[in-house]
Amino acid sequence: MVVLETFFAERTSLLKASEIRELLKWVAEGGVISFGGGMPSPATFNRQQIIEIIAEGINEHGDKLLQYGTTQGLKELRSELKDFMEWRGIVVPSIDNIVILSGSQQGLDMFGKVFIDEGDVVLMELPTYLAAINAFKPYNPEFVGLKMDDDGIIIDSLENILRKLKSKHKRVKFLYTVPTCQNPAGVTLSVERRKRLLDLASEYDFLIIEDDPYSLILYEPVDVIPLKSMDSEGRVTYLSTFSKILFG
Repeated sequence: MVVLETFFAERTSLLKASEIRELLKWVAEGGVISFGGGMPSPATFNRQQIIEIIAEGINEHGDKLLQYGTTQGLKELRSELKDFMEWRGIVVPSIDNIVILSGSQQGLDMFGKVFIDEGDVVLMELPTYLAAINAFKPYNPEFVGLKMDDDGIIIDSLENILRKLKSKHKRVKFLYTVPTCQNPAGVTLSVERRKRLLDLASEYDFLIIEDDPYSLILYEPVDVIPLKSMDSEGRVTYLSTFSKILFG
């Protein structure tokens, strides 16, 4: 009998079971109200409306919807998203700057695959979204946690960290942040700190991944200017999702 594990790539030793998948198991079994995953209540699922939308889409655009497409995603959908992003203050030069993903988790994996070399420093809020750690970990970066308070990342502390890393000739490749309603802390990075964060990214030459799944489902007034809308150098990659708002 072949032992498949003997053929695994070395990087698989850095993989572990997804905590998200484990959380979803509890929900699938039923009888549990889980606060562990960001899942909508089934009571909000308007099944008839979804059926009608799908039927209309297939009837009117079935040739495109049911056919192979580009890996970037359907052109018409990306065009609509370009308009939506611009409504949110994010200037998108072209629909070619938009990629449709199977959730932002796929985007995190792609970002790690493209940008992380072994030993690169990845900055993350402390604590941070656990699935982001799992997405980056197989590429073997050096994680550095950033302290937060009620206004998000403490920028003075970040600047000290950047200064020390530079003195050790360590390269910061990017900073991953959930700046609005941070997961799991729930805090929001203030506008002033967002500006300073972008200034530091320019000064110390690193990229930023802005993960923004929650800014459209806020339950109280929060200033939520996206980092990407303030980005004049193309340093910020913006990720968002439909899954939190589809059944709101």
